[in-house]
Amino acid sequence: MLLADVTKRLIAAALLAGGAGLSGWGVGIAHADTMEPHRWCPGDPKQMPYVVNQYIDWDWNVCHTWYPTQYGMGNVTMQGRPTSIWDGDNPPIEAITIRHCPPISFMCP
Repeated sequence: MLLADVTKRLIAAALLAGGAGLSGWGVGIAHADTMEPHRWCPGDPKQMPYVVNQYIDWDWNVCHTWYPTQYGMGNVTMQGRPTSIWDGDNPPIEAITIRHCPPISFMCP
């Protein structure tokens, strides 16, 4: 009986120590990783990394601060079609938050 109590205490201590050790692998403080803005001004090349390409529908005579966004959440078009570019300040946070898994839910861990 004494051996059973000692064994239980050893197992409990090992589990407690293991749980405390594994807690350091946790997520920690949650924060949103956002995409950084890019800047294009007249005279800059019309290709990456300054701007996606020369077919973007915006005023090429002024400077632009733009953000890459999630698919379809941009406010800039390219030859009349939607893009994933937000031109201007204060894009919606959900548009520029980096996704760590695809938008298809069953593919997320």
